[in-house]
Amino acid sequence: MSDGAGRAARYQDVFGHSLARRLVIADAISYLGDFVGLGALLLVAYDRSGGPLGPAAVFGVQALPAVLVATGIGPWLDRIPRIKGLASLCLTGAAALCLPLVFGGLWPVLATAAIIGSVRTAYNSIRSGAMADGVPRTIRARLLALNNVSYSVSEVLGYFAGSTVALATGARPAIIADAVTFLLAALLFTGVGEPVRSQSRGRASLTTGIRTIFADPTLAMLVPVIWAGLALGAVPATLATTALHGSYRGWVPLAMAVTAIGLAVAGVAVGRTDLAERVPGQLQYIVAEGACFLLAALGLKITPLLIVAGNLAAGAGMGWTVAAQTTFVLVVPADRIANVTSVMIATLIVLEGAGALVFGAVANSMGVPAAYLLAGVMLVVAGLVGALYGRRRPMAFDVQRPLGAPVGPAPAGPAPAGPAPAGPAAAGQPPASSPPGELPRP
Repeated sequence: MSDGAGRAARYQDVFGHSLARRLVIADAISYLGDFVGLGALLLVAYDRSGGPLGPAAVFGVQALPAVLVATGIGPWLDRIPRIKGLASLCLTGAAALCLPLVFGGLWPVLATAAIIGSVRTAYNSIRSGAMADGVPRTIRARLLALNNVSYSVSEVLGYFAGSTVALATGARPAIIADAVTFLLAALLFTGVGEPVRSQSRGRASLTTGIRTIFADPTLAMLVPVIWAGLALGAVPATLATTALHGSYRGWVPLAMAVTAIGLAVAGVAVGRTDLAERVPGQLQYIVAEGACFLLAALGLKITPLLIVAGNLAAGAGMGWTVAAQTTFVLVVPADRIANVTSVMIATLIVLEGAGALVFGAVANSMGVPAAYLLAGVMLVVAGLVGALYGRRRPMAFDVQRPLGAPVGPAPAGPAPAGPAPAGPAAAGQPPASSPPGELPRP
């Protein structure tokens, strides 16, 4: 991946672009606050419910609003002004965190978790649209890699800090800190101009997102493989609680955290490559992740402590998700990217939960090594089937294909008219008539 002068893009280039810099900083601040607040909310839910059902409900109530945002509001997300939408969602999140501070009982905690779940789904979707509209193609992989790294690091630090502060001083300071991070993120978008819309935000239907995915040759091949990988996202942390028992119980926090650490390290490395534009490389990476699960299954036959190394390798094996996210931003037209992103977030939530249940059941009945073995076989098969499909349909591997090729159902609305100006294309930017994130039409 290189710029118009042939120089490979660097992480410094992200901070040299105004909108990209603000997106990275806002995400890093709000991610850390999210996990600090979540760690505190889990303890508050436990105290107010008097048992483990309260914390479990905090996670459970986030799923339904996220799915409802994707299915009910998703078609309208691309019609919301990008920057104003991000700032408004940050303010909504800050207001939601006031509920458990003002009201007693369990319901304010669950209401806050539900609102935050819906806010995060909409925020991530609109952020993808802002990237497609206002961030140059050459630095999008770096931007997404930084976002993924900050998410993983925040998950580790935030859970620890939030729960520690809540235990030492009560949950109020941690929840207030989370609200402040939302306000800071909103403040970062103050004064930022809206990215230029190169296409009209036409009306979409409830099925536009999923139809856009399967009308695109690359995504139609890649998404089913991605779904297989998403189903395993929560498996390493889930199985750590089962594999490490008795004298090994003290290793559970580390075994849960190393997956995020592995993903953070891999995200930095993947972000420096052009893997987002090399779909066969992504499939090979997915097969490699499957091999990590298979090796973890073998290691667990030796000692349960090797689950720490296995989960670290599995986390590193998930680095392909950074490239896959960038691929979406590159091939989906900007006027549908928020809708498509909301669909993928909803499937992520559903598949992670289902995967944790299925592989947890396998571990319960057949042992943790069997669950890791099944996960590895599933990923290897999915990656190989995707590669075979792509070889028979070469366009599926062509991320930089000419834009004359169809990329999904066109939403109703007026189409842009007039020839594309030649000037911006010569400068390395897409012309105004081309979907952002795509190459200029030949």
